[in-house]
Amino acid sequence: MGSPPHPNLNLSGRTDPDQTLESEDCQQRYRRLFENAPVVAYSLDNQLRTLYISPYCLKVFGYSDEEVQKDNLFWDNHIHPEDRQRVRHNRELYLEEGKGLTLEYRIIHRDQTVRHIINHTIPISHNNRIQCIDGFIFDITARKHLEDQLILTERIKVLNDMSLGVAHEIRNPLTSIGGFARLLDRRMTSDDPGRAHLEIILKEVSRLEKTVNRVLDGFKRIRLHPAPADINAILTKVLNQLNHEFHHMGIQVITRLSNKIPELELDRHLVEEGLRSIIKTTIRGMEGGGDLTITSALNHRYVIIEIDGIHLNHGPLDECQMFFPFYREPAFDGGIGIPLSQQIISQHGGNVVIRNGNDQRATLVITLPIPRSSQRK
Repeated sequence: MGSPPHPNLNLSGRTDPDQTLESEDCQQRYRRLFENAPVVAYSLDNQLRTLYISPYCLKVFGYSDEEVQKDNLFWDNHIHPEDRQRVRHNRELYLEEGKGLTLEYRIIHRDQTVRHIINHTIPISHNNRIQCIDGFIFDITARKHLEDQLILTERIKVLNDMSLGVAHEIRNPLTSIGGFARLLDRRMTSDDPGRAHLEIILKEVSRLEKTVNRVLDGFKRIRLHPAPADINAILTKVLNQLNHEFHHMGIQVITRLSNKIPELELDRHLVEEGLRSIIKTTIRGMEGGGDLTITSALNHRYVIIEIDGIHLNHGPLDECQMFFPFYREPAFDGGIGIPLSQQIISQHGGNVVIRNGNDQRATLVITLPIPRSSQRK
């Protein structure tokens, strides 16, 4: 492994033994700072070959410092393809002028996940020629995810308000139309030539009323009646109820349910209905079959339920649209629908997150809190 860049500690030029020891001690502290800090410090030559990189690169990139130093094309190869041209252009532009550069972009980790970083580069010049490039890389993936979640929450709130407003505006005249049509139906004789047209009106009014009610129900606050319940038992029951659909679609369900999960405070009936609607919606694009792995695990204060292997034949799952009425629901099947399902999980103190993969598959993650009494145990 190379050595980190270090300051010139012997400014006087003396070779005093005490000063030499002090210098070596400072260098050791300086090295420890670089090697233990949660940031990637690096130094490159003017051909972008790695002279030194701190061990934290293993966490950010998934590669050890030795592996990075052996790969002369490392810095370009691991930029996200969609960001590569922009990063190269800006880097060349600023290095030509000998200026420092701070860029935010995406990289591909060794495990093929996408990470967000900020890369701050500092060119070191001598006689107007760049000799080397020092820099620092900060992993901001968690921050980006939080920002995306905040933006998503705001978008959903705006769409909620819009949907509720539109639904109410439609329901008022629809109620009048339906009322007059039913009154006319009671007064019209069976052989009236206009009955066929009236029956079409009644049928369409009824369909629209159900649609509007589903939209309004989707944003209605639910009253919970929680009691101690076994989430694994609820999951198993839901999967058994959907077994016919799995078989018809050629889906092989693999369950890995932890036996260490305590009972949770749940409204058993509502959670069961919510899980059923979520699973039915997520498998809409799996007409060709495949494996669907469902796991439950304990993670500090939460139970994590993962539905993994969802095929994306109809395109990525849209985290914003998914929790609105009729998303990937071709027809009303008597279920409670996705918006209410999400509300049920949310009112239990949980959350639903979608992770779209790069291999045309997705994972849906549901979290539910563990009661404080069980946390103390």
